[in-house]
Amino acid sequence: MPALSPSLISKLRKVAEAPPPAALEKCDFCGKTIPPEHRHFADLATMRFLCACEMCTLIQAERGVFKPLPQRYLFLENFNMPATLWQELMIPVEMAFFVFHSARNKTIAFYPGPTGATESQLSLGVWEKLEKLNPVLQDMGKDVEALLVNRTGAPHEYYLVPIDRCYELIGQMRVSWQGISGGQAAFETISRFFRELKTRCL
Repeated sequence: MPALSPSLISKLRKVAEAPPPAALEKCDFCGKTIPPEHRHFADLATMRFLCACEMCTLIQAERGVFKPLPQRYLFLENFNMPATLWQELMIPVEMAFFVFHSARNKTIAFYPGPTGATESQLSLGVWEKLEKLNPVLQDMGKDVEALLVNRTGAPHEYYLVPIDRCYELIGQMRVSWQGISGGQAAFETISRFFRELKTRCL
């Protein structure tokens, strides 16, 4: 059997060492393969998020059955959240997201845990105080955009993001959560998520 040439061996080695291709995503409406960057729609009745190709994005926007998710990502650098106001929210962890729920006609707070997103009691008065301190919240998209708060480290971080990113974070935390406090894996998951999120906002 003839020996393999050095150039062929080098090429084979590069193929073997190459990272596996990213999993292909498909449009939830037509099944077509779509690129990583694509539009999403929300089924508000079930809080299910749907991927859409360019053609289905146009079709679904016209039909109006599902709500298109916004594409803006804002890092709120000068967000004003006094410690006393955070205490009034009575959230037992240092992370939460807030979204206006049209069907219930109010803003709802959720915080993450090992079983998923838990709703917290949020009084109208506390949210109104927060809006007065931060007028940007008055422009938050109803049902589809959220204020995401991360106070697990210093400095604290505040973002306006599409609502599906909040549930993405919850899902990642559920997978990595260990024990009562979450463990190192959960901490690393949170850190990585917010590093990537901040880069997205730049």
